[in-house]
Order: sequence, then C-alpha cells, then structure tokens
Amino acid sequence: MLYVAEGRSSLAVEEFAQALVAHGGDCQRIQWVAMDMLHCYAKGVREHFPRARIVYDRFHLMVMAGEAVDEVRRSLQRQGADLKGALWTLRGNPWNLEPDQLQTRTRLARKYKPLGRALALRAALQDVYKASTQEGPELLKRWCKWAARSRLAPFKKLAQTFRQYWDGIVSYFQCRITQGAIEAINGIIQLAKRRARGFRNFVYLRVIAYWVAGQLKANLPPYLPT
Repeated sequence: MLYVAEGRSSLAVEEFAQALVAHGGDCQRIQWVAMDMLHCYAKGVREHFPRARIVYDRFHLMVMAGEAVDEVRRSLQRQGADLKGALWTLRGNPWNLEPDQLQTRTRLARKYKPLGRALALRAALQDVYKASTQEGPELLKRWCKWAARSRLAPFKKLAQTFRQYWDGIVSYFQCRITQGAIEAINGIIQLAKRRARGFRNFVYLRVIAYWVAGQLKANLPPYLPT
C-alpha cells in the first residue's frame, strides 16, 4: 500500500498523484489503472494520469452479474416460486457447492426457466474472462447480445452498462490486471478496524492502515523497565 486518501472523489486520485510526484514518481509512466465504475475516480485518472488506460475490475463485474441473478430470484419469489432457503445455493460458483446444493441448484434451474437463463448468463460471463486477448472482446460482445435478448430485465440492464463502459471493460483482455491485491490489503485494514472497535477520525484510521499494510519498519527505542 502506497497511499491512503479520504473520501470517494477525483480529489482522492489527485492527492495520490501529488504524493507520487513528491516521492520521485512520474504520473506519465502509469500505463494501467484497475478500478470500479465510479465516475469520480475515472475523472481523476483522466486528469492526472493522462497516459493510463482504465481497466474495470473483472471481479466487480462478476459481482454485478451475481446481483442480477439475485434480482431474477427475488422476482420469481414475488410471483410465487418456491425458492425459500435457496439463496446461498444459487449464489457463487458451482464448484464451491456441496453435492446436495449442486443438485438443488440444477433442479431449480430446470424448474424455473428464467432462473436457469440467469445462471447460464453468469456462468458464460465467467468463461468469457478466460478467453484470449484476441477472442475476449468478441465473445463479450456476443454475451451482451444474448443478455439483451434474454427477457431478463436485470441482465438487459447489465448489458447496457457493459456497452456504456466498454473500453474500460475490454482493456482487461490486454493487461489482465484486477483489484485483487488492493482488496486483500483492504481486508487487512478492515480486520484492524474491527479489532480496534473502529476509529474516531480518519487520521487514526490512516495511521493504522500504514502500520498494518504499508510494510513500514519502525526503529523504536528498546523498552527499559523502570
């Protein structure tokens, strides 16, 4: 972890750019920036890292696909579908499920066709991200056409979102970077935050973040008992 900024705005990106220059870095040398779909962050990158290409995080996009499946499930429940207790069976990846959960998932997908289409769309999107640099954008384009014709409102909306952020999404196939590292660091910080029962202000949070995730070496004087 190099820098912690307060807030969710383009100003946070500007502060990082200033800190990078102050420590001898060069904003012109940044080639790729992995991020989620916040307009303010994209604005900050365009203004302060002019040669960088934005890469929208694939895991963030898969979360959006999972949320679309959830919306389809809730819609079916409101229409009377018997899906009570199937929330965690329908979430996530099939290879993480127990055999009985996988059986239930398959049965529900066959019984409720919209749910089956939603699960198939999510699984297909995951496969798209395994494609080569050349094939990835074309396969994603086909996926968006399928989602738009799926008669599933959440996936039609997701396809529109993908088209809106197209350049940043297909950039992944060229560089293959994600936010995985920063999410791992965030997990370390959140654990420290829970252990401290929270912090009164941002300054204290930033200090502990640097301490637990910044790989700092503090030359403290030895403790001398009195």
